[in-house]
Amino acid sequence: MKHKQIMVILSVAIVSFLGTVDMSIVNTALPQISKDLNVPMNQAEWISSAYLILICMSLILFGKIGDQLSKSRIFQLGTLVFTISSLVCGLSTNLIVLLVARCLQGLGASMTMATNLGIITESVPFNKRGKALGINTTIGQLGYIAGPAVAGIILSFASWNWIFLFNVPIGIAAFIFGEFVYQKPNKAKPRAKLNLDYRGFITLAAAIGLFFVTIFIGQEIGFHNLGVISAFIITAILVIAFIRIELKVAEPILDLSLFKNPGFTISIIALMFMYIIIYFNNVLLPFYIQDSLKFSPANTGFIMSILPVVNVFTAYLGGVLCDKYGAVKMSFRASIIFVIAEVIFALVRPSWPLAILLFGFVIFSTANGLFQNNPMVMENARKDQQGVAGSVLALSRNIGFTVGLSLSTSLLYTGMSIKANRTITTYPFGHDDWFIFGMHFTYWIAAIIMLLVVVMLVWLMHHRKKIAK
Repeated sequence: MKHKQIMVILSVAIVSFLGTVDMSIVNTALPQISKDLNVPMNQAEWISSAYLILICMSLILFGKIGDQLSKSRIFQLGTLVFTISSLVCGLSTNLIVLLVARCLQGLGASMTMATNLGIITESVPFNKRGKALGINTTIGQLGYIAGPAVAGIILSFASWNWIFLFNVPIGIAAFIFGEFVYQKPNKAKPRAKLNLDYRGFITLAAAIGLFFVTIFIGQEIGFHNLGVISAFIITAILVIAFIRIELKVAEPILDLSLFKNPGFTISIIALMFMYIIIYFNNVLLPFYIQDSLKFSPANTGFIMSILPVVNVFTAYLGGVLCDKYGAVKMSFRASIIFVIAEVIFALVRPSWPLAILLFGFVIFSTANGLFQNNPMVMENARKDQQGVAGSVLALSRNIGFTVGLSLSTSLLYTGMSIKANRTITTYPFGHDDWFIFGMHFTYWIAAIIMLLVVVMLVWLMHHRKKIAK
């Protein structure tokens, strides 16, 4: 790749890291924030949730604006908003100011997440995109995984305010860097007009916001609650209303013709399923290592760090192989490896050597790195749809994480309750075998989910061969 292209990828990746690290970094600091601001823990949890909800509600909007105006301008504006709101978060002294600042921080992150992949695909030739997107994916995923570790380091010698303030100098440097590397709009060209479907956006944003709020509340009070069920029904009604609006307007906020392309639709579903099972590890493995295998918290963190370390190397390798063999073929192979990893986790027992669990980690991280979700999605969208396609990709990823959190805990509790023959909703201390049964039950479901992805990708490859003939 050329020097200019590397600079663009690096500039995008720095901000991608900040946006994703802020999704997980706050959770570690919530107990301290709750204590310092003198608010109940259930209220403090909205500091984390508000950020994710605002990102998801506005992704499609900023993807559309980026397609119509300039992806790099929206990205830079997002970097600026994210950085300024991080400063406000760090200086906050009460919950209201912190929540408002977190919402603004989510809007800034949404601007960057909606346009980052489009900037890369426009800046890098087709035969180098796999490698370029692989680098961005690696750094972005490191943000998700590194959040708790970064928070732990900061909180060991500073107050919780610095988990936000550390964004500020990096954000300023990234903004200045971007001003030099991103392609400037051609002033000779007539200025593009912004044409937005506001009715469609408001309906979609309401549906997404209600869906995430319902998920978070459902985790706290139970999904069998009548209010939670009603909220899901209203969400479905809003989605149907959104589709009806989009089919009638001349310039929809989300061009539904994207989903007529089987490659795009299957890639989005496969991506969402993959992120669902990735979150299973975040929920299950720390409990297994610390409470079932009896490792200390420090050693648990060290063992879990194997996953991101291996993923750093395999994601770059996946990008290189993607350029050679194609995104769908590489994702198909990765899906099979995912199934193998899930089966290992569904069979492993405390009496087995730790090396078998670590081998499962390596297999899982290899599959995660080789699965080429970003190129697979972006190559199925036209040039004028890259911003919206990137937004849909980011939205499906966040939905996958959220559903993964809810589904993994629900399946774990169901499995443990089956084994105990009574309702279990926490780790069953003194009954490790109940947890092991629940963990195995959950991972067998995960293996089935990835088998569905394998089947979908087999169909997609067969479909492409038919079209080629």
